[in-house]
Amino acid sequence: MKRILIVVAALAMVSGFAAAETPFEEYESSIKAFAEGVANSLPLNSSVGLTWSDAYIGQFPRFGVGATIGFSTIPYAALEPVVGALGLTDDVENSELFEYLERFGGPLPAYTVEARLGGFMLPFDVGAKFGTIPPTVDTTGIVDGFEFDYLLAGADVRVNLLRGRGLAPKLSVGGAYNLLDARVGLVGQKDIEITSFEHPTENATHNLTLESPTVEYFWRANVVDFTVQASKDILLFTPYIGAGASIGFGSAGGGLRGTLVSDPPISDDDWDAINAALEAQGGETLPELGPQGLAVTADMPAGWAFRAYGGVSVNLLILRLDLTGMYDFLGENYGATVGVRIQF
Repeated sequence: MKRILIVVAALAMVSGFAAAETPFEEYESSIKAFAEGVANSLPLNSSVGLTWSDAYIGQFPRFGVGATIGFSTIPYAALEPVVGALGLTDDVENSELFEYLERFGGPLPAYTVEARLGGFMLPFDVGAKFGTIPPTVDTTGIVDGFEFDYLLAGADVRVNLLRGRGLAPKLSVGGAYNLLDARVGLVGQKDIEITSFEHPTENATHNLTLESPTVEYFWRANVVDFTVQASKDILLFTPYIGAGASIGFGSAGGGLRGTLVSDPPISDDDWDAINAALEAQGGETLPELGPQGLAVTADMPAGWAFRAYGGVSVNLLILRLDLTGMYDFLGENYGATVGVRIQF
């Protein structure tokens, strides 16, 4: 499913450069629409990790370490502006998986390793999480022809309001900051003839070609998250339920990354002159043009997400296995995670 979603996006970008009447203008507007569409999906994805069943683990020296893997969804509507602007609506809507894409959206995976430590003197605990697939790792063999890199990092603090004595549950409120940074790319595309231009100081026409480009999408979000959570230990299980409100700020974009070659050659530091020449002759202005390709980046509007989440952990001595489901009411996105930790 993830691969199909990436293919749809990548083909939309490639076809746009080849077929659109004004490809760069359409490409730029579609990326801006993509940024708006994805804005409300990223806060939910950034909340993966640190959702432990215990609303409060207790004061120091209580602590735990573990890992979480999961996903949240991104609606097809976030990609629809790109697909529509580039004339691929019929192709996508006639595909076998369109009904699934339209109804459920596509998954954005996430994982973290994490730790939580009980507070000193006051009834609070703090947590930190981190997950990454760095750009230096070759991921093209995992999903054939695709490369991706990923970073999710965050920290939170939770304050205990109820200690969970008797029939009462534990109850806590918390605040967190999360950073999400990700990119997916389809590698090894055919050479693309970008444009031609008259050099402003040379009496020559230069033709620009991008050799074997990688088509890519990327997004970055800074998310502030507020939560309230209740939990109760029942024999070997800890059921829990919570609610969260998140607001995210960031950017999203897409581009073609490769070796940009000019015929005849030009200096690598002459890209400003190229854009100036293109603008002066009334043609297309290439977005974020440089010797490694071109891209469009658009700021995402601040996106709120209001979610409910809940689940249960199975507790075997110091081992905890967490199962969590979550749903974002505004974006109508959902997600699920599985976590395992050792807690003392």
